[in-house]
Amino acid sequence: MTAFFASLGIGAFGSLLLYLVFRLLKSDWPTNYSDMKNVVDSASQRNAWVYVLLRFVPMYVVSVLVISLSEATGGQRIVALVACAVLHVLLTNFRPQILRKAFRPSRNRPRYLVAFGSSLTSILLATFFAARTWVYWIPVLPNPGELVQAIWTSIFVGMVVVLLRTVGSFEDNPKKRIERAKHDLGDELQRVIEIEARDNEVSVEFIRAIILTECIQRPRWIRRLERAKGLISGPGTYGVAQVTSPEPISDELSIKVLCANYAGYYPAGHDSNGYNHTLLRVRFEDHNPDPVFVEQATEIYNSLFPDLLDTSQTWANDGRKLIEVLSLNRRGSKWIIKMSLGPAWQGLQMTTLTRNHLEKSSNIEISPDNRFRRFAEVSLPVDVLRVEFDTVDVAMSNDEPDSLVIDLDDPYLD
Repeated sequence: MTAFFASLGIGAFGSLLLYLVFRLLKSDWPTNYSDMKNVVDSASQRNAWVYVLLRFVPMYVVSVLVISLSEATGGQRIVALVACAVLHVLLTNFRPQILRKAFRPSRNRPRYLVAFGSSLTSILLATFFAARTWVYWIPVLPNPGELVQAIWTSIFVGMVVVLLRTVGSFEDNPKKRIERAKHDLGDELQRVIEIEARDNEVSVEFIRAIILTECIQRPRWIRRLERAKGLISGPGTYGVAQVTSPEPISDELSIKVLCANYAGYYPAGHDSNGYNHTLLRVRFEDHNPDPVFVEQATEIYNSLFPDLLDTSQTWANDGRKLIEVLSLNRRGSKWIIKMSLGPAWQGLQMTTLTRNHLEKSSNIEISPDNRFRRFAEVSLPVDVLRVEFDTVDVAMSNDEPDSLVIDLDDPYLD
């Protein structure tokens, strides 16, 4: 009986070690799936195997320690191992708030079920493999002295934590997160976003912000598991855009549904701030009311706009200035100006003034489809001192004409 209770105590000690390790890693995923502030969260979003590894390795290492301690003290290693595993499961997966979120019908239920099943499977496998393979670690296990055991355990756990931090290190740079999301999304789906946003006359930056945020929080492997789950349970949110559907749908169809849901929407412009931040957040909340999701989607939305050399004064209905100068560079004997024109206006007229005071007007070649923002590249001789761009041919708009003047002799352009 003494050996039994001693084994229970060793199992409880192992469970406490695991608790301290995961408190250090402080994993909130998927409870707060939009938060990117810890190691396990970021690892789970990058790769399914890294996430499983971060759940498996600590359990396996502590299980080996528990068995070695039990053997050294004459205890019952199976009792110690089971006690450690059961207590760890009760402190993690079977907490009441986790069970409620995993099995209560809700929008986020699939991701809770995925996390619940993955971590529980990792715990059980780690316990099983520790029971079968711990003997192979005997040559490197310490002698059963209490002091030596305590010191060795502390060092061992510390090394594991350092290793986990190295393996699961995450990027805290928003640009890197966005680039990772774009890579996960792929070029083909990004083209689908452009086409569907244009066809539904909705801000492509707004749609892209939602989808990139979903890609960060629901990487491809999670979406595949959700789709597999949907074959059994049916209704849920599916696809790269995470739209509600009675059955699993493709990423392309989810993008089409999202664009259709927001057809005709462009963030309202503000003369001082660019767009109405409050109203934009409200529209993000329509898709997902989670405050952290809204914050991250807003951050991504702002990052999608290029650094502009100059702009006109009037706001277009896509939340950007009507005329934008994206870049101005010299290429040989030419000025190369890259620019964009907002929706509603049919085209741009350009008037140039040279050093010889010769004035010339011409229309810029640009797509006539004024339902979305268009881009153009202008080539001018280096002897041009000044160029003026004017909107022409109003269509589908009651806005006043707009213009932009660039002084190419301005020393600040260098």
